[in-house]
Amino acid sequence: MAISKLELIHALKKIAPAELAEPWDNSGMQIDLAQDEVKKILVSLEITKEVVQEAVTLGADLIVTHHPLYFSPLKRIDYKNIIGNYTVELIKNGISVYSAHTNFDKADRGNNFYLAKLLGLENLNSFEPFGKEFIGLFGDVSEKKPLKELVKEVECRLNLSPKELQVVGEPDQEISRIGLCTGAGAEMLDIASRTGCELFITGDVKYHDAMRAKETGMNVIDAGHYGTEKIFVRNMAEQLKELLKGQAEIFESQVNINPFDFL
Repeated sequence: MAISKLELIHALKKIAPAELAEPWDNSGMQIDLAQDEVKKILVSLEITKEVVQEAVTLGADLIVTHHPLYFSPLKRIDYKNIIGNYTVELIKNGISVYSAHTNFDKADRGNNFYLAKLLGLENLNSFEPFGKEFIGLFGDVSEKKPLKELVKEVECRLNLSPKELQVVGEPDQEISRIGLCTGAGAEMLDIASRTGCELFITGDVKYHDAMRAKETGMNVIDAGHYGTEKIFVRNMAEQLKELLKGQAEIFESQVNINPFDFL
């Protein structure tokens, strides 16, 4: 049971077309080793030491990540450097790496679409008509709900504890339209407001962005960068299984890579 690397890359580009990636992004092959066929694929949000070890234990030929292994050009590979260490260990163990980042965020069934469906949003529309650089979408709830109820839904759908969320807004305000951008999307707050959203869901909201939202009457749920993007693993794995039809084994990473602890 194996799939050619070329067929696999074709499938990945079908899921997340390369042309959707932002100019500053580095989606695509990160480490491309000589194997012609791929038998085992591990899907993870990003590369960490534990994820590399997980891939080695599984005997994976390739890791598919959301966050690219490399954002900046490498001037040298240093085993004592974190990225250099990952690179050496991956190559030593014959593991290639492919990343689908902003192209997956913008894809028809990418992170934003997946979160919108988890929350049951209807009448989905992209932020992209306001500019190709805008990532995210907005949609309507089937019936108005208070902010405090939607906070509980986000906790439930993303399997997060209350400590992992920060909220801006009035708990009892009724919400009918929600905008969202998984990862870090505070720069989309104004676009969300212009599309009639009463609530915006994202991660990595800074103090001044939160204050601006509060002053302009925009409710915000900051569910964290990791919290809003960990759905990548399940989503990408499901889509790969649909396309590959058993030609390769696909594993969802079991490593919790969230760098934050909630005491």
